[in-house]
Amino acid sequence: MTQLSEESLRTSYTIPSIAEIRVDIVEGIDKKLRYRVHEPVLSDVGRTLLNNFTYRVYRDLNLMKHLSTLSFSRKAYDVVVGLLKDYIKKEFSSRPAIIFGGSSPASRVSDAEIYNVAYYVVRDLLGYGPIDPLIRDQQVEDITCNGVELPVYVFHREFEWLETNVVLPNTESLERVVRVLAVRSGQEPSIANPIVEGVLRPEGYRVHIVLDTVSGRGHSFSIRRFRETPFTVVELLRRGVLDSGLAALLWMVVENKQGIVIYGPTGSGKTTLLNALAMFLPPETKIVSVEDTPEIFLPFHDNWDSMSTRLSNDPKVQNVTLQMQIESAMRQRPDVLILGEIRSREAYAFFQGVSTGHGGLTTVHAENIEALIRRLTSPPMNVPKSSIATAKLYINILRIPTPSGVVRKVAYVYEVEGYDAMKDLISFKLISKWFKDEDVWYLDLRDSNVLKSISELILTRYEDLLRDLVMRATTLSYAASKNVDIFEFHSILRRYRRDPIKTFNEAKEFLGDSYKLVIRELDERKSL
Repeated sequence: MTQLSEESLRTSYTIPSIAEIRVDIVEGIDKKLRYRVHEPVLSDVGRTLLNNFTYRVYRDLNLMKHLSTLSFSRKAYDVVVGLLKDYIKKEFSSRPAIIFGGSSPASRVSDAEIYNVAYYVVRDLLGYGPIDPLIRDQQVEDITCNGVELPVYVFHREFEWLETNVVLPNTESLERVVRVLAVRSGQEPSIANPIVEGVLRPEGYRVHIVLDTVSGRGHSFSIRRFRETPFTVVELLRRGVLDSGLAALLWMVVENKQGIVIYGPTGSGKTTLLNALAMFLPPETKIVSVEDTPEIFLPFHDNWDSMSTRLSNDPKVQNVTLQMQIESAMRQRPDVLILGEIRSREAYAFFQGVSTGHGGLTTVHAENIEALIRRLTSPPMNVPKSSIATAKLYINILRIPTPSGVVRKVAYVYEVEGYDAMKDLISFKLISKWFKDEDVWYLDLRDSNVLKSISELILTRYEDLLRDLVMRATTLSYAASKNVDIFEFHSILRRYRRDPIKTFNEAKEFLGDSYKLVIRELDERKSL
């Protein structure tokens, strides 16, 4: 793609890869942000060497087989560098004109040029071709291509949707990428089956492929990347997604295995929040997570079983659905069931599990609490309101535009007050709300049903729970102030479970004071 003149650099960083790959986020004269990826530059000699060596690899079955056993890694890169050097020594003496057009002796092919050529060999044979840098960029959440000669777009963690300078210029190059994605995901798109979804191996990213038979601008694909190290509540606190008081309340609710449903629009951070809250569970807790594509990651929970679905076009191979996996999970006697996202009939099985005393965490696409209840009670979910009422908290997370950009906020938290069987209505009470003008959260915990349930469950006075909430909030503020990583955060949680007073005192001493819990009457109830 042609780069616009007079672009100003907003930020720049490198991508961890086998070669130095740089990304520039630039702003054009049209005020549009763009994503520029810079790969090693090849000279004419380097391009000729790349074409000839790649041709040889495809013709040599033994060499192709050897390279295919390698993964995209530094080891593969070093192997290819050695093969390239041997190739130059062997082939130049007999066919210099064919290799370099007779314009350059082998001695003038520098090591730097060989390393650059090796990068492209590994990228195209073992990686994902032109889109490989985008897949390696940990700041990228989504990658989409809508057809030939169109720029690939990425969803950046900081800047959201950006046009890239990666363009697949012809049908052949697009088909090559689609073929790689199909093979890596174990799917076979065809005229009879032009739309497929799968999981890229070994990365575990979700891919969606649509062939040109039903896509007007050519083959298209989208890839959802997952963060290798999940967000912790500390990172969410530092990003202003929620505050320490609300986080402490959610910590208490999760730890005591109460049912929680997180809802919001696409891209609001529902799964990110779900994963962060699940880390509050004690490490010995029996957890079973069920997802279409594995996204949940709990690195410190050895008693966690991650289950995913399996769909097949072969009539002889059984499909494994979310509903089947949930039913299987319930036979494992889990303390907590995590369902990545409710979409269909698995909703009924999830709420049945929650109603029988299992802890539960899940997400649903819905803009507000009214839309959420309509969706849960309508086909194909058809969940009875009596079952919906068994979950204790409903958390609304939103993407909110601000002058400085889009931010994610836990905007509302509702608790279930009760269920009226005669009227078939669920009573919801708002217990937390984010006020945009002040950028603060207020908690209404004067008479909270969820805290009463926890109080009865662990035989603790309501006032003691509020004191514990202050101690937890102070501890979380301490962790956020120190910007601890995931390992240190796990250590802090472990210390708090073992000796909460000592951990609280350490946090209070570091901060200079404890968290000030301000309870404000929100006085908002809904019967749905």
